[in-house]
Amino acid sequence: MKRGRALAAAVGVLALGPVTLTAQQGPELVARGIRAYNDVDADAATGFLRRWFASAEASGATLEDRRQALVYLGAAEVLRDNGDSGSAAFERVVKLDPRYRIDELLFAPEVTTLFGAVRQRTKAVAVQVPPLTTLGADGAYYTARLFASSTHFIQVQVRRPDGPVARVVYDGPIGDSLDLRWDGRDSTGSTVPSGSYYVEVRSGAFRNLATRVLQLPLEITTQRTDTLAHPAPPPDSLRLPERRASGPGVEALAGGVLAGLAAAVLPMLLAPDANLEAARYAVAALAGGAGILGFAREFPGSMIAGNRLANEQRDQGWQELVAVVAAENRTRRAAARMVLHTGEPIVADLTGR
Repeated sequence: MKRGRALAAAVGVLALGPVTLTAQQGPELVARGIRAYNDVDADAATGFLRRWFASAEASGATLEDRRQALVYLGAAEVLRDNGDSGSAAFERVVKLDPRYRIDELLFAPEVTTLFGAVRQRTKAVAVQVPPLTTLGADGAYYTARLFASSTHFIQVQVRRPDGPVARVVYDGPIGDSLDLRWDGRDSTGSTVPSGSYYVEVRSGAFRNLATRVLQLPLEITTQRTDTLAHPAPPPDSLRLPERRASGPGVEALAGGVLAGLAAAVLPMLLAPDANLEAARYAVAALAGGAGILGFAREFPGSMIAGNRLANEQRDQGWQELVAVVAAENRTRRAAARMVLHTGEPIVADLTGR
């Protein structure tokens, strides 16, 4: 009776009118299998479709051809009361293309109901990313759009092959679809170095319990602009002394004292009879005072204001040049480009099926 109801439902679908099938332009065995299904000959449909999957042609078929062949194979198995075989075919469809939704106008209610149940319990995602992304100083992101077979938990991370996780981009539920962005930085906020990575999407009905892993190979190349070397500080040879040495002051004092002594003593020796006592003492006092003034002006360790100002101006000019170079280097580092090449996805089923 169950088989009769399924066949009657299929006849009801056909009664809606002729259906145009794009797969009829595909492989001949698939087209014959679909015609047999539409003629309500489930046994023949199953035979044609299984022969096609066993052929070498199936391994190189397009996604659309494989998906459509699996859908009609599953539908034919349902009409043959082989629910387990139908479920297995539908599960392959969902894993092959998590976005796929069966057309309820083309298939019997028993078929669409079973497909919906399989889709709900199969946790898988498809990821859509650009093959080439360039991140620069303009705030661009590496973007990915995820499509889910049904609501479940996912964790999306960027990691090294067989290495540590660089960044967990998302950890939470996904409904029908989800848009994600990654700025090219690791968990510490630093730009990841050039090398090979994976964008890994782990799917499961429960958080932290993955049953399917999808990996996108990611090759990252960072193109940096060379930075400028910091200017060297002014050499010590150009630095002027800022404090006076002891030599000039002592020399001035000694010279004044000697000149005063000479003025006081020499006239007595050369002209003892001359009345020059007042004059020579005055000259001696002037010479000695000049020596003392010279010593005070050149007092050892005192500041040389002009030299200190010249040194400060030279140091300030160097520091301003260092600041200019540092600002230029920050601009050059910010202008570094990161080029990301995305490869074909690799899927691992962790259910052992």
